[in-house]
Amino acid sequence: MAERERDIQTCCISDTSCQFGLQSVWGTGNQLFLFPGKNPLLSNERRPATGKNEQIREVQWDIDLHHPVLRKMVNDSHNIYVNLQRQATQLTGAAFHTQILNSSRHYRATQKAYLKDLDDMIGSTRDEEQRQQYMEHLKLLNISELIWSLCEILFIESPVGGLVVPKLLDWLKLHFITAGRLFDDLMKEEQPESKTTYWDTIFRLVLQGQIEKACRLLSLHSARQTDDFQTLINLLKRMPQLSNVYKGSSVAEFDMKWRHWRDECQRNYEEQKFSINPNLETVVRILCGEDAVFSEVKDCCDPWYHMLISKALYQDPTVKACDLHYYIQGCQDAYRSTTRLGELDSILLSALESDVYQVIKDSRTVFSNGWFVAHLTDLLHHCGQLDSHRLQFGSDLQREFLLLEYAGSLMSHHSLWIVGVSYLDHCAEFGRKYLELYLDHIPLDSEKKANKILKICEDRNMTEQAKSICKVMGMRCIRNKRLGAALTWFLRSKDVGFATVLAEKYLLEYSESGEFTNLDLIDYLGPSMLLSNRLTFLGKYREFHKLYSEGEYHAAGDLLLALLQARLAPKQFWITLLIDALPLLEKTELIFSSQQTRELMKCLEELTTEYKLGKKRDGLGFTEARKDQLDVLKLALSRNLPKAILQEGTVNLL
Repeated sequence: MAERERDIQTCCISDTSCQFGLQSVWGTGNQLFLFPGKNPLLSNERRPATGKNEQIREVQWDIDLHHPVLRKMVNDSHNIYVNLQRQATQLTGAAFHTQILNSSRHYRATQKAYLKDLDDMIGSTRDEEQRQQYMEHLKLLNISELIWSLCEILFIESPVGGLVVPKLLDWLKLHFITAGRLFDDLMKEEQPESKTTYWDTIFRLVLQGQIEKACRLLSLHSARQTDDFQTLINLLKRMPQLSNVYKGSSVAEFDMKWRHWRDECQRNYEEQKFSINPNLETVVRILCGEDAVFSEVKDCCDPWYHMLISKALYQDPTVKACDLHYYIQGCQDAYRSTTRLGELDSILLSALESDVYQVIKDSRTVFSNGWFVAHLTDLLHHCGQLDSHRLQFGSDLQREFLLLEYAGSLMSHHSLWIVGVSYLDHCAEFGRKYLELYLDHIPLDSEKKANKILKICEDRNMTEQAKSICKVMGMRCIRNKRLGAALTWFLRSKDVGFATVLAEKYLLEYSESGEFTNLDLIDYLGPSMLLSNRLTFLGKYREFHKLYSEGEYHAAGDLLLALLQARLAPKQFWITLLIDALPLLEKTELIFSSQQTRELMKCLEELTTEYKLGKKRDGLGFTEARKDQLDVLKLALSRNLPKAILQEGTVNLL
């Protein structure tokens, strides 16, 4: 929260209405609404005459994950997270544990890749402010990788025989690289012993268990052929290696060899074989695991947790993870007078004491963006390290709460929101509710974005949200006079009311212009035309025109009459339908039978009667031109009826 608080504090509101204090309401993700007095959303007091509520101030801030250079890490870690959730439903036992460990290593690889990118950016940028920003990111990411890798050893990985010291030594070599760097520098010298760093480097290497490198440096000393040097080099070379346990040796066998070896180191030290050279004596005292010597060389194994691992290596190399806490107090006391323990120390202390809950709690304080605690807690959850009975929902440490928090920071970003959806999908209790609320508040900036959100809703059967999106986009298209696009949106949401309105607009447009727009859309309505009566009529009416244009006059006539009899068309459109029958009546070939002609006459009579009675006079479209056309239609029907009767009678006679 440190970064969040810092950003909010920089916000200054110069408004006299705020002199008596501010209240706030959380918005979406990283958003806060500030207002004076009581909630202006619930009160009409002091509301500006313009109708615009100027009392509300919106405060937004970006967390470090929103920085462009961090988005790659967000996307890569998202893929790892989703894959792990999928494997959780497919794998069990050792196979799933292997997958968890692989996921943890992939997360760390993602952090390391980004660390390298950051380092390159720091070297290439000339903007000092941006450079400082990159360095802050680099520092935080280094800390997160340090903590994560230790938690991986202590909580996720299952070392052979429960031995953690070999893994902790690898952890030291990875994160405390001074010994290796000094060794490389000395190996380039003709007389490395002449350098002031010579013995410090040997101490550092021995404390990190890098025995081979320490022997190489000792072998370069001018006094290497003396008895004391040769004795120490032989002791170092014969030091039992924990790596042999991983190759098949038993823990008991290693422990026996190690005790014999340490007794030999102790005997040589007590016989004062190294008393001539204090530096050699210091090395053998380290090998003997003497408490006092670690305090003497504490500058070579700074900080305290480095000393802890070095002590464990030479005092009890087979120590279990749960027993590491016995070394903590003494190691911290060695540095307490010169160094103040900080937040990182607290987290590592909790990890070494196997207090996973305190690790998560303290990490939330250090890392404001939620990335670290969300992903690490998810891994620990899958490992069975979190006691679900101990954590009730509402606790800051609950896995789902942390995932919801991280997803919230993603959902407030204009492009990362789509990544946040996957995290909410795997929050069984509240994830769907949160997703519904977030989707309701994502601005629909473009049709592409709207389609993405709509696909998310459809895949999750979020019917109400899908309808809302389609309605917003459809109304926007109507305002922009894009009827075809609007109809597409309303068809997707199966919105009967708006689909009916759009169908009537199409019919009105046809009545005024005599032609349809968006013919492709109307032609391929398919089953969608059954959504409403108006839409059904629109589709069938378009089908009538196609039949007519293709010369299928009988089928066209039958369909036209069926539309009139079914009463699917609005009454004001009957005139158009009846006039459409006129070209068919004027054909040389008989299209309408006597019965069909009578039906058309009834429709014409009904329409004319309503007009004469004054019903819906303005809505029936009885213009002078229309009345002339209807007179012609009436005449055509009168001529068609005897023609049909005569032809039908002739057929009967035959």
